[in-house]
Amino acid sequence: MSERYELTDFQKGEIMGLRGLLPQTKIGCKLGIPQQTISSFLHRVDERDSIDNLQRTVRPRKTSTLDDRYLVRTAESETHIPLKE
Repeated sequence: MSERYELTDFQKGEIMGLRGLLPQTKIGCKLGIPQQTISSFLHRVDERDSIDNLQRTVRPRKTSTLDDRYLVRTAESETHIPLKE
């Protein structure tokens, strides 16, 4: 599975600029972006009339960074205790 990333505003502009000039596969090859990404982006642009990404909701953390450090330290030092405990 490949790593996912967001297109930059510059990449979005390049895609939109080349949209009427080249087919999606050629745009992908020229910019080094997978054709499926180009296709999905253009489909979303047509649906929303905007190149902006939708705002994402962020789930609140269940543990603090202090809790995380404690859990890691405990897991590394207490190797005889099962993970479930």
